Amino acid sequence: MTETLKDTTPKPLKADGDGAEALKPAILALLNDYPALHGREIVYQGLTEDSGISVEPESGALVYNEQKDIVGGVHQSCQFPFYLVYRAATNTEYQKLRATEFLDNLGAWICREPVRIDGEEVQLAEYPDISGNRRITAITRFNSYPQVPNDNNTQDWVLPVTVNYTHDFYL
Repeated sequence: MTETLKDTTPKPLKADGDGAEALKPAILALLNDYPALHGREIVYQGLTEDSGISVEPESGALVYNEQKDIVGGVHQSCQFPFYLVYRAATNTEYQKLRATEFLDNLGAWICREPVRIDGEEVQLAEYPDISGNRRITAITRFNSYPQVPNDNNTQDWVLPVTVNYTHDFYL
C-alpha cells in the first residue's frame, strides 16, 4: 500500500487588501536605511535597463490566520512576500560574488542578524512602524540566486523575502 503525503503548507485565507500599500513605504524606508547602500536607492518596481535595486512584489499581502473575539476585535497574522532584485554588470566572477554578497548581507541585516559593513559590525535594532494597526513581527529571507544574464551584460540577482506581520482592528 502506498501512503500519500499530505501537503501541510499553510494556505492564505484571503488578501489583506490595504496591507501592501501600508507596508510599501515602511519596507522601502527600512531597506534604504541599510548602511552599505553607499548612495544607492532601493525603489519599488523601478529597475533601469543597466542597474538598480528594486522591490518586486510576489503576490500582495496575504492573511494566513484570523481570530475574532466576542467584542469585535480581529487579530490577523499576515505575510507580504516580495523579491529584492539587484541588477548589475556581472562580467567577472568578482562582480558576481559582490552581487551575491551584497544581497546576502542585506537579507541578513533586515532579518536583524549582525553583519559586517566597512569593517564594523552592525545590526538592525527594530522594525519600522506601519500604519493601520499593523506590526512587523519577523522578516525571513531565502538564498539569493542569479537570473539568466541580460543582453546588455547585466544580470538580475534575486533575494526572496517574506515580511510577517500582524494586523489588529475592530469590526
